[in-house]
Amino acid sequence: MNRSRAPKTTKHFSPDNTGTNVIRLKNNIPLYMIRAGSQPVVRVDITFRAGAWWQSKPLVASSANALMSEGTTKKSSREIAEALDYHGAYLNTSSDRDNAFLSVIFLTRHMDTILPLLAEIIKKPAFPREEYLSYRDRRKQNFLIEKSKVSNLAREMFALALYGPDHPYGRSISLSDFDKLDRNDLETFHSRYYRAGNCKIIASGNFDETKLTARMDELFGNDLDSPEIPAVTRAVKKSFSEKQIFVPRKDAVQSALRIGRETIGKSHPDYPGMLVLNNLLGGHFGARLMQNIREKKGYTYGIGSAMASLRNSGFFVIVSEVGNSYRENTVKEVYRELTRICTKPVSKKELDLTRTQMLGEIMREFDGPFARAESIRNLAEHDLDTGFYKKVISVITEISPGGLLELAVKYLTPDSMYEVVAGRK
Repeated sequence: MNRSRAPKTTKHFSPDNTGTNVIRLKNNIPLYMIRAGSQPVVRVDITFRAGAWWQSKPLVASSANALMSEGTTKKSSREIAEALDYHGAYLNTSSDRDNAFLSVIFLTRHMDTILPLLAEIIKKPAFPREEYLSYRDRRKQNFLIEKSKVSNLAREMFALALYGPDHPYGRSISLSDFDKLDRNDLETFHSRYYRAGNCKIIASGNFDETKLTARMDELFGNDLDSPEIPAVTRAVKKSFSEKQIFVPRKDAVQSALRIGRETIGKSHPDYPGMLVLNNLLGGHFGARLMQNIREKKGYTYGIGSAMASLRNSGFFVIVSEVGNSYRENTVKEVYRELTRICTKPVSKKELDLTRTQMLGEIMREFDGPFARAESIRNLAEHDLDTGFYKKVISVITEISPGGLLELAVKYLTPDSMYEVVAGRK
């Protein structure tokens, strides 16, 4: 290998070449199968539309998801943990604003043991009282610790400012919510939302497709009946009229910043272009915010921006933590960069660098079966297919400086931003 020469680069990547086969189980659950990899390992991701958007009161969705693996009608929490440990399997549960997830990784030869255990956890959770009380106490303690951090204060206030206190995307957790939570809430939520019509399954790794399909149909295709998912009535979004918000935190060493606004989600036609714009501004280490505020000014160790896509909304946000003495100057520089990107077209050199970086990142997102599974899951959550990535790649390679300037004026003008600062006065 001649290390004096850079390796060849290619822009010819298609997300269609990801080896994804999609079938429907008997009860119409979509099963995405990505058969790849040389190691005898399988990962199964199961997604339910059962996030915080659907809960009737705080903590219900996340608690139901977390406690499903803490005991079933047949097995205790300890028996489940021992079975997973004995077979070298790893189970993870998580939830967000829209969805709930269960993910398990195991050796292919243990499929006939781990998949039935996963099905039992999903279909027959007991929500044991002792486990429930222990989980609630642990989470309450963690809540008290996290509540003291300026990053969490800023994040919660930013969501509140965008959506209002009664909206599922805006409401934050309070200490009293833990005492209002009831174990029966979890059982009711599970029975309503952990259903076939609410479910998607992604299997990735080294496995026999025919055997996996038969096993999945046997375990998940014959029940998880799908009554109509209950309609959810939500309060109208009530954004704050005040756009500059300070959250005081006594004795805070640093201040946390959140500057952004509600924008669009992945299904909007402007979204791919906004990804390019975000990448230019703060989406990677070499982006403008980092180059200015970290590299040139030295105000912070890190600053970046992101496009967050929710099922019923989306937002753009700039995030950083800075020393209290640098807070005002950092905010000024953020607005200076926003003004610059809204008034001056990006240079060809900077845009070409962004194109290369983004195309490489997309290729990385499909590098290996588990990475592919993650990418497919992100699409499935929004009822999208690989055509989304085709569109993104097309926009990355074709969008002009003028097109980016139009998007910036539409979505990133400084006066449209909410500014949240949490720290010491």
